[in-house]
Amino acid sequence: MPNPQQSLCFSSLRRFSQTFITSASSSPILSSLTGSTMALEWIVLGYAAGAEAIMLLLLTVPGLDALRKGLITVTRSLLKPFLSIVPFCLFLLMDIYWKYETRPSCSDAAHCSPSEHLRHQKSIMKSQRNALLIAAALIFYWLLYSVTGLVVRLDVLNKRLEKLRARD
Repeated sequence: MPNPQQSLCFSSLRRFSQTFITSASSSPILSSLTGSTMALEWIVLGYAAGAEAIMLLLLTVPGLDALRKGLITVTRSLLKPFLSIVPFCLFLLMDIYWKYETRPSCSDAAHCSPSEHLRHQKSIMKSQRNALLIAAALIFYWLLYSVTGLVVRLDVLNKRLEKLRARD
């Protein structure tokens, strides 16, 4: 049975995600920042990678020792939900691969008009951008998982050291 803090955390996370999805799909600011052709799944993946990067930055910045315990608790509770990024990224990689395999080829300039050639080049650039976003999200998740484990281990070792010093 989950404790009240976990229930509160997950309910607020659920409300945030519902608010985020509805606002992201209708936000003129997001559509102007990301371009009107960026699909919602890429926006969600971008925000997830950004959240991972911010948590990683906050965990590794020196001088935040007073906040570190709370940050570790929040980060450890979010690692399991963020694990869903891995299959999501695999799905998006399959989507990129499918689009790559089914796109029309413009190998010769004689077979394509200039507008078709431009569309082909834009499609390749978007696929490369999306592949970089997938790689960033996966690398940030792995780094966040590793750094969180190291910080927790460091705290345990510091507590043991304090106990040994207190005993002597």
